Amino acid sequence: LRFWPPGAGRTMLARMALNTLAVMSCLSLTSAFAPSSTPMLRIGRPVSAVNSQSTPSGISLKMGLFDGITKAFETPGAPGGASLDQYQGWIERDGMRVFSFDGIQPTALPSVGQFSLAGRNAGAAPPPQQQNSGGLFGFLSPSQPVNSPPPKENQDGVLMVPTLYDDIGMYCVFDGHGEYGGQITQWCIQNLPAYMQPALAEGRPGQLLNRITDAYRAADAALVDGVGYQTAEDSGSTLATALLKGDLLLVAGLGDSRVVLGVNNGDGTLGAQPVTLDQSPVVATEKARIEAAGGEVRSEGPGGRVYARGEEYPGLAVSRAFGDADAKQYGVTSDPQFIGWKIRPGQDFALILASDGVWNALSNEIVVEIAAKFVANRDANGAAKEIVAASRQVWESIAKGRIDDISAVVVYL
Repeated sequence: LRFWPPGAGRTMLARMALNTLAVMSCLSLTSAFAPSSTPMLRIGRPVSAVNSQSTPSGISLKMGLFDGITKAFETPGAPGGASLDQYQGWIERDGMRVFSFDGIQPTALPSVGQFSLAGRNAGAAPPPQQQNSGGLFGFLSPSQPVNSPPPKENQDGVLMVPTLYDDIGMYCVFDGHGEYGGQITQWCIQNLPAYMQPALAEGRPGQLLNRITDAYRAADAALVDGVGYQTAEDSGSTLATALLKGDLLLVAGLGDSRVVLGVNNGDGTLGAQPVTLDQSPVVATEKARIEAAGGEVRSEGPGGRVYARGEEYPGLAVSRAFGDADAKQYGVTSDPQFIGWKIRPGQDFALILASDGVWNALSNEIVVEIAAKFVANRDANGAAKEIVAASRQVWESIAKGRIDDISAVVVYL
């Protein structure tokens, strides 16, 4: 099993939040799971290791990622030499070349839940002190505000389609940005499944990843036509998509929304395994593509921003997204990065998708701890709500002014 740290998009808020929550995270988890094997990243790994922007020495990255604006590969049929049956956990590059849901036996539908909460614009007064209601860290849930200021428009969105095609479930978290980010998000929620369904139907081994890439490109072009160039010019949405059938998982990442697996280590401890890579402009492969297209990456903020070379626009803080039509001229792309994973029964217990409103407030490990509290009853809605509420508490206690939108989807495997 190989671990890579989250991308460069972690902010000072996240580091402060982790310190704040360190004393709060002693949750009772030992009895929640039966023993199994294969240890991995333990809860309590040093924060410096979790937040590192570089690969730890001696750890290789084998995630089935295919970078660049060209499609991954095209083969006339399933090439020989690789079978998905041989994998547990990461599916290596050879396996990704034959990735397909063909022949995978469906299982019972997973327990799925979601929760989304609008943020707060800068300048809005913080809400008055809230009373202890017995929640995770002693705060009211987001559905019980006490004289809170009016929320901003929620530009996040979630999509859950348990059976999109041939028992393949599709689960997504969107994070809109720009003046019309909410409109971009809503267009994607309403229309992306119609592009993904034929991609899955036509995606034979050796073809599936390209069919999904084609679907993302077609949806992005239709988005600009549908909402108008002026709306999509400087507004867009990131996206994390998880496609799940039986014991086979395919994640297609676009931007800095993240997907994390909750893992039972088999010794009474939990593991947090990211299965997306935060796509910031400063990442070497992303920067190279942007520069080749006539853009440049400036060191602004934790992950850099994309500009036309020598100009003061567009100033986008992500390198892959739907919309952002102006930035598409300078190397920003709607092509997803793919990661394949073979679910390990008894070990991989939860799939958590969330916008950066969660990940900039809570560590992967704390999010997995929260999800584990609800696994016995498979209360995915309760877990998603608690993750969002815990994230909001951190924002309220640390952020000055603006608070981000916060969304999470929990899938109990």
